[in-house]
Amino acid sequence: MNTWITSDLHLGHANIMKFCPNTRGQFRDISHMNAQMLRMWNDLIQPEDLVYILGDVAFMQPTEATKWLRSMSGNKILIEGNHDRKRLKDGVFPSCFQEIHKYLEIVYNGTMVILFHYPIAEWNQIHRGAVHFYGHLHQNLSGLEKYRARNVGFDTTGKIALLMEDAIADALKGEIKGHHV
Repeated sequence: MNTWITSDLHLGHANIMKFCPNTRGQFRDISHMNAQMLRMWNDLIQPEDLVYILGDVAFMQPTEATKWLRSMSGNKILIEGNHDRKRLKDGVFPSCFQEIHKYLEIVYNGTMVILFHYPIAEWNQIHRGAVHFYGHLHQNLSGLEKYRARNVGFDTTGKIALLMEDAIADALKGEIKGHHV
């Protein structure tokens, strides 16, 4: 079993191809984008895998989003993003996830990991080496890149998901931000 992390899939979001041409320009239209992203997902993620999705899964009606999520392999934990709120009010969409959080702290292989849809300048245990993963910004920078914070969104990484181990290893290359600086 592998553990993966991603953010900002934006399935069904027609304008995302215009906003993020570096990663979405390869798609002919929204149907092609959805189908290709589903193929990439299922080629990478196995049914027994765990995936942390840091928000903004889909930009479509809840019934349609549920259909797509159910065809995506793996066990999913959602960290709610700004585009998930409407769909989370639906009775069925939330059932696609093992858990749903607004913010989550986990310890993964001995590393404290802070998961949130948005980049935050100060996170729990920042001065002790904790890492922070976020999305929301697509291809824009947060200003936190020199620290142990990483944008794991599709439009930043160009990958449908990252292995948690690889994401942590990359984040650990960053500086530990001092507590009283």
